[in-house]
Amino acid sequence: MQRRHSTVVPRAFAGVTSSPTGVLELVTLVAKSLIAAIAAALTAYVLFAAKQKAFVPEYFRPRINPPASKRMAALLAATPALHRAMDPPFFLHTSAAQLLFYLLKQKLDEKAQFERDTIELPDGGEIAIDWHVPETFKNSKNKNQKPLPNDAPVVCVMHTLTGTSDDFATFTHEAYSRGFRVAVLLRRGHLGNLLKTPKFNLLGSCEDLDVHLKFVKSKFPECEKIFGYAESAGTGLAVRYAGEKNDQCEFDAMTMVCPGYDTTEGAAFSRFEPVLDTHLLKSVKKMFLLGENEKVFTNRKKEKETDDHPSYHDLLATKTMADFQRLSYAMEGYDSLDEYHENTNPMGAVLGISTPTLVINADDDPVCAPSNVNDNMYCFHGECLRALVRTNIGTHCCFYEGKWLRPEKSWAHDAALGFFQAVQREMK
Repeated sequence: MQRRHSTVVPRAFAGVTSSPTGVLELVTLVAKSLIAAIAAALTAYVLFAAKQKAFVPEYFRPRINPPASKRMAALLAATPALHRAMDPPFFLHTSAAQLLFYLLKQKLDEKAQFERDTIELPDGGEIAIDWHVPETFKNSKNKNQKPLPNDAPVVCVMHTLTGTSDDFATFTHEAYSRGFRVAVLLRRGHLGNLLKTPKFNLLGSCEDLDVHLKFVKSKFPECEKIFGYAESAGTGLAVRYAGEKNDQCEFDAMTMVCPGYDTTEGAAFSRFEPVLDTHLLKSVKKMFLLGENEKVFTNRKKEKETDDHPSYHDLLATKTMADFQRLSYAMEGYDSLDEYHENTNPMGAVLGISTPTLVINADDDPVCAPSNVNDNMYCFHGECLRALVRTNIGTHCCFYEGKWLRPEKSWAHDAALGFFQAVQREMK
């Protein structure tokens, strides 16, 4: 016996699909429903944003964790951005909205240009310094741009996991307008060309940073101050370096934006929001492992049969950033995961920092989770020169300010540069 299959049609659509006119009516009905849903969502968002703007101004005000150090308290008091409410664009009041615009902003921003100094390391690897060229901001508000004097303070930028100089176009423009020379310190693999050796560093190398800073000092020996500005993964390198160097640190002050704190097992790399974890993993593999770099790893000398280090293909097969970091120790020049964490985890050296350090974290950050901050509050206790500022909004390294949609600037940039200016004034 042949079975007959019937299709159940909702009563609202009954008789609608039986003719061309009915199909048109159905499409119209669905379109109206979608438009109504979008309009309702947009209205709800507008009401939410308007309520925050009008009735909850304190929501946008940064919260300063009071430092016990009198010197640090004075520096914070002299940093204006820390004492005003943020002013995010009306349609960028949520973490998702700011992150989405971050992807668009890279295409909309006026590009900065850089002059590069490439540095060859003793093991054959390459790092570089990209110096911001202010004269290339042809359409900026500063029409009468002049070269900075040789004694101008230098801000050394330590970038993110897959960062490049282009990520800091807005920052370099703002820094120049305040009299700072900007040097983006590019780690191995971030130069936009082939790796010279089968080695890279997710969180950077203190030895390589030493080389960077010696070059900066040799190129501008008259500069009055050297500051460190770091975002995301770059903060791990800055903290580790400053903690190890203690009072020999070359930075006169540092600002850490959205640090992840502890990078050992179960900490920062295991707490990324899943969608962003997938995006970061794809980007990291593309930067370090794929394309021409594949030959750098696969053509290297065969490891001994007794060598149980993770291979290039093991790293390529990882499914999360935590797995990638866990298996990358050999590619970073370490013999074991324990040795890797012992030499790279920023929290292993944080208490050795004697440089004034401003730390900024956002509570809506889906990459460097708020739990990272909560678990490591001890590093701000006592008479230390470290201070924590938290915000309700800002997401991951965005902190956009401006009208309606397109951001005009970053609150974090304002705070960081204002903090450096406070250090400059302190010594005069």
